[in-house]
Amino acid sequence: MTKFIITKGVSEYRATIPSCVRPSDTVLEIGFAWGTTTKILSHYCKKVVGIDKGKSFFTAVKTYPELEFHQIDGFSISQVLALPYSFNKVYIDISGCRDLFTTIKILKMYESALNPELIVIKASKLKRFVSQCEVLLS
Repeated sequence: MTKFIITKGVSEYRATIPSCVRPSDTVLEIGFAWGTTTKILSHYCKKVVGIDKGKSFFTAVKTYPELEFHQIDGFSISQVLALPYSFNKVYIDISGCRDLFTTIKILKMYESALNPELIVIKASKLKRFVSQCEVLLS
């Protein structure tokens, strides 16, 4: 069963890495932008792969040539599944202007397709919504 961690802001997102990522992990980062978080992840795991559809892809490749980046839209799950890795952790930073429905859609898509141990997402709107919820267990 996949565990989800919802964070707000880059600092909180990155702060999860030391406690959540192990040296044996293969991590997918969706929405790497400039590649900074991908680089941080690389210090904690066996393998990290970053995907992003944006033009910052070229900057990340130049800045961190030792890392593996792909210019793939995070919603193109078939392209992600074509990568030759079995990802057990997923980091998602696409929260810029995403609505709750879209954010939940990508979480469920990656949970279903990859069945990872953990998904960490930077999504302030989702965190705010979840913080207002109460779960009743029967």
